[in-house]
Parts: sequence; structure tokens; C-alpha cells
Amino acid sequence: MIKVRGMTVSDVDAVMTVVEAANDALERRAGREPESMPTWARELFRHRTARFVDRDTGGSWVAVDDAAVVGMVQAVRRGGFWGLSMFFVDPESQNRGLGRRLLEAALSYARGAELRMIMSSPDPRALRLYSLAGLAIHPAVEVEGEIDRSAVPTGLPGRPGDAADLALVAQVDAELRGSRAEDVEFLLRAGARMEVVAAGANRGYVIFQGDRLRMLGATSSTAATQLLWRYLAEAGPKAQFGGLTAGQDWAVKVALAARLRVVPAGPLFMDGRKHPPIPWIASGWYF
Repeated sequence: MIKVRGMTVSDVDAVMTVVEAANDALERRAGREPESMPTWARELFRHRTARFVDRDTGGSWVAVDDAAVVGMVQAVRRGGFWGLSMFFVDPESQNRGLGRRLLEAALSYARGAELRMIMSSPDPRALRLYSLAGLAIHPAVEVEGEIDRSAVPTGLPGRPGDAADLALVAQVDAELRGSRAEDVEFLLRAGARMEVVAAGANRGYVIFQGDRLRMLGATSSTAATQLLWRYLAEAGPKAQFGGLTAGQDWAVKVALAARLRVVPAGPLFMDGRKHPPIPWIASGWYF
């Protein structure tokens, strides 16, 4: 009999096995050969998952079948914001109602939240679950590819950032979806890099690790555009970021100018406000 219970730190390795099996299945379904997760990414995953168990205990759940972990979900809660960070079921255990039970457990952590967000995969089963949970769908695209260095503007405003800029992060995010400062601090400790723009009304930050943009927040589309270019100037040789809805057309324009590929992606589901923030790019983990 399958049981849904709270996740513990001792479940982290078993959770990773489920996540990798589910991701491999998604890649094969899309006609791609799965790639192994780099060592640094595996360690970050373990560290991040364990942190969620401690920081977001009420949002961390596993499905267990005869002592084996066959599904997992983790959600974050930051003040009035709730976001679904990870949600996976082992391919051999799908179509047994596990997804619904895990999502119900994670949604219990959203009680009283003013804003809920889920960045979905394209899986029709996931889309159905999130729509039935009462969240509105916002179609999205993602960006990937090799950066055309010749397209990056010179003399970009801004500077490298660090933990001393966490107050700026909190101030910027207050107008977007609530502060991500504690999560930015965690990512910086885990080796992520930060670029900052702080010029009058145009303020903001971008966090990236390797080729992957982790999160971006700004007070204006002008600042957001400058920050995205700073990320492209420092990352590489490739770039990857997603969760772009109609409000992030400024980011799509930058991506196309840098000759990156803009491709369809799973949608963003949301309730609590009519549109997603505009000068903003969500993190798949922390939004």
C-alpha cells in the first residue's frame, strides 16, 4: 500500500533516484538521449533538497511503496508566496493517483498564501492537475543555445554583486512577488554568481550558475534588460533560462538578438494576481 508522508533528510538519495528516472523518461519521450547530471549539480541538488526539508518541512513530501520512495514533491513558502519547486513520480509508478495525492499534500502548505505559482512541464497530466487545483495557465517559452558574443553591448551599466547586496534583492523583490534574499544567499554560498544594476530608478540583480540563469528581478524592464545582457556577457559559452510568459517579451528580444533559440516550454500556472511579474525571470526552484 502506497503511503504519502513527510520527507526526511535520509530520503534525499532515494528522491534523487526518482527525479533522475522521471527526467530520463521525459527526455526519451521528447526524442532526446538523457544526459548524466554533472557532479557539481548532483551535490547542489542534495544540498538544496536537504535545505528544503529543514526550511520548508510542511512542503516536503514523499510517496512510499513498501519502503521504497516512488514519488516526491517540494514546495516553498516565503511569507504570502507559495511555489511548487519539484514534483516527480517514478515512471513505473505513474497513473496510480500518486500525483494527485502528493500535490494535495504540497498544497496544504499553501493555506493562507496570497500568491501561488507552479512552473509546469509540458506533461498533459501535470497540466490537468494544476488547472484542477484552481490556478490559471500562462503559456511560456524557454531559451537555450550558444551566445553570439558579437551581439553583447559594450559599456553595460552595473557591477558584480555579492552577499552585501541582499538588501537590494529584498527591496527589488518586494514589488515583484516577495523577497528571495534568503534563497539568493543560499545560491551564492553554493557557488552562484551575481550581477547588479543600481542606478536611480533602475535597480535589480541576476543570479546565474554556469550557463544557467537562476533568477532575475528588477524595478524596470530597462534594468532587467541590462541585467540579462550582463548575464550573457559573463556566462557561457551557452545560455539557458525559461519560464518566460508574454510579460517577459523584453527577455525574448534579448535572446533573439544574441541568436539564442526560443522554444516552447511548459506553462506557468498562477493565482493571486492577474499577470506574472514583468521585470523578472523565475527560478525553477525558488521562482
